[in-house]
Amino acid sequence: MRSAARVATRQRAARDIVLQVAVRSLNLALGVLVTALVVRTLGSTRYGQWSTILATLALVEYLATFGADSVAVREAAASPEHEHEWLSAVVALRFVAVVPVVVISALAMLLLARDQQMLIAGLILIAAMPFGGVGALQLVFRLRVNNRVPMLVLTLRSVLWGVAVAIIFLRRGGLVPFAIALAITNAIGSIVQSLLALRLLERRPWPSRQHLLRLVRAAAPVGLAGMLVIAYARIDQLMVFGISGSRAAGLYGSVYNMLDQAHFIPMSILTTLAPVLAASWPHDRARLLRAARQTAELMADASFGALAFAAVAAAPVVRLIFGSAFAQAAPALPILGAAFVFISFGYLNGNLLVVLGLQRQFLRISLVALVINVVGNAALIPLVGFIGAAWMTLITEIYVCGAGMALIRRKLELEPPRPGRVGRAALAGIALAGVLVAVAALGGGLAGLIIAALIFYPALLFGLGAIGVGDLRAVVSRGAAA
Repeated sequence: MRSAARVATRQRAARDIVLQVAVRSLNLALGVLVTALVVRTLGSTRYGQWSTILATLALVEYLATFGADSVAVREAAASPEHEHEWLSAVVALRFVAVVPVVVISALAMLLLARDQQMLIAGLILIAAMPFGGVGALQLVFRLRVNNRVPMLVLTLRSVLWGVAVAIIFLRRGGLVPFAIALAITNAIGSIVQSLLALRLLERRPWPSRQHLLRLVRAAAPVGLAGMLVIAYARIDQLMVFGISGSRAAGLYGSVYNMLDQAHFIPMSILTTLAPVLAASWPHDRARLLRAARQTAELMADASFGALAFAAVAAAPVVRLIFGSAFAQAAPALPILGAAFVFISFGYLNGNLLVVLGLQRQFLRISLVALVINVVGNAALIPLVGFIGAAWMTLITEIYVCGAGMALIRRKLELEPPRPGRVGRAALAGIALAGVLVAVAALGGGLAGLIIAALIFYPALLFGLGAIGVGDLRAVVSRGAAA
C-alpha cells in the first residue's frame, strides 16, 4: 500500500492545512456566537459548573485513547502495509477502555456535583462516551493527508450544536438540556465520520492480538505523558472551582474557553503534518527537519498575531462575547494568549518526541509540569484568584516547551536555532500590537481593531519576510515533497 504521508507534496500539505484552517475558522466564528448564548443562558455560576463538567470529562476521557492515536499514526505512516492492523487496534483499545472510563467519570461527577442538575448533566455526557470508540476511524483521513471529511463532520456538529443552543436559549433552558444536545450532537458526528471512513478501508476493522499488544506497550508512556498534559491543562479550572467557587470558575472558564477554541490552529497544522513527520523518520532526516521547520514557522505566524490581538483587545472582546458581567475575566486573556504561543510550539514538540522515540523523557517533563502547575495554583489562586491560574498556565507551558525543545535538539544534534522566519513573525506580532494600541487610542473600537489586524498583520508578515510569495504559490500549485 502506498503511504500518502510518505509521498505527500508540500503543496498537498499546504492545501490541506488551508482547508482545515478555513473551515475551522468558520466553525470558530459560529462557536463564539454559540458560546455567548450558552454563557448568557446559564450565567456565571452555572457556566462555572458547565466548564468544570467539561474539564473533568476531558481529563478522564483521555484514558480511552491514552496516546494510542499518535502511536498508530506514527506506525501506520512508517509501515503503510500494516495500516489496517494499527487502525483496528486503536478502535479495539478504545472500546476496551470505555468501561473503566465511564465508571471513573461517574465517580468524579458524584464527587464534584454541587446539586442534582449538575450531576444529571454530567451523567448524560458520560452516557455518550462509547460513541468515541468508532470515532477513532478518523485517523484514516489523517494518514491520507486529506481531511475534507473530518472538516465536513466538524461543520455538521457545529451547526447541530448551534441550532440546539439557540432553541435552549429561547426556551431559557439549563445544564441538562445543554448536556442532552451536546451528547446527541457528538454521537451523530462520530457515526457519520466512521461510516465515511469505512468506505476508504479495504477491510472492516478487526485487530490482531500482536498489533493490539504492540500498540498498548508503545502507547503506555505516550498515554501517561498525555494524561499529565491534560491534567496540568485542566486542573486549574478544577482548582479555581474548588478554591474560589462557581462564579470565579465561570469567569475563568469563559476566557479559557477562548484559549481552547484557539487550539484549532496548531491542531489543523499537525493533523496534516504529523503523518509527514512520522513517515520521514528515520530514513529521511532532511525531510523531517524541513517539515518541522515549516511547521514551526506556521505556528509562529498564527500564535504571535493572536497574542498581539489578545493583548490589546481583551476587554472589548470579553464584553462583546460574554457580556459586561464577565468583564472581570478580561485581564486573564492576554496571559493565556502568551501561553498559546508556547502551546502552539508544544504541539510540534510533542509530535517530534513521539516520532523520535522520546516518549519516556516526555513523560518526565509532563510529570514535572504537573507538579509545577498544582503547587503554583495552590499558592496563587488563594492570593489573586483565577488570574493566578492564568499565570500558572503560562509558566507551565514555558517550561514544557523549553524542556521538549532541548530534548529534540540533543537527539537530532542540532545547533542552537536561528531566529529566521520565526523571529520575523515575532517582530510582526510586536509591530501589530503597536498598530492596535494606536487604533485603540484613536477610538477605533473592537471593529477597528479587527479590521486593522486583518489588514496590517498579513502585510507585516510579508514585509518582514515571515512569509513569501512561494508560500502562497504552494497552496494553488503542485510540486516537490513536503
